[in-house]
Amino acid sequence: MACPDTVTTTNFTGKFKLNRALSDDIDETLKIQGVGYMKRTAIANISVTLEPKRYIDDAGVEHVDVKQTLSGGFKAPADNMVLDSQDYRRDDDLFGAVIVNTRRIKVEELEIDFLKDDWTEDTLEAGLIYCVVSSDTEKSKKDWVIHLVWGFTIKDDVRRFSRRYRLTTKERSEPIYVKLYYDHAE
Repeated sequence: MACPDTVTTTNFTGKFKLNRALSDDIDETLKIQGVGYMKRTAIANISVTLEPKRYIDDAGVEHVDVKQTLSGGFKAPADNMVLDSQDYRRDDDLFGAVIVNTRRIKVEELEIDFLKDDWTEDTLEAGLIYCVVSSDTEKSKKDWVIHLVWGFTIKDDVRRFSRRYRLTTKERSEPIYVKLYYDHAE
């Protein structure tokens, strides 16, 4: 289902269901991040729905809290982002110890070309939600970094919520590039 123009990165409302037919495969990314075969297989076969809520706190700091729903009774951690360019350390149920840094960014400020293309005018105007997530190598003994952006794009003539990322690791000489597309569920 097409996402209405009223839903933007500054007005997240509704639910967004991952469209696996349009999205890139994430298995290699999950493998590098240390997710085991059984969990990766389950993730490849379950429905994922995101329900973001954007707000500004009393101190004027932007937040995006995301409730995740998975089919099949699987537990999905909430993803609560503070868009203040600060590093936050946390233990993620799926990825282990990670460091997360999130902010709003204009496309022209991005240094990774893959993350810049195909955004809607409202996304370009308001800016993308930009997140750098890295393994906390000291704790996790893993070494990977993901540069992730959130916004809206037109895919197959339909306005969709989209996330795309680049993963780098010392284990591979080449980065992994992934585009994820979501249908507006309500």
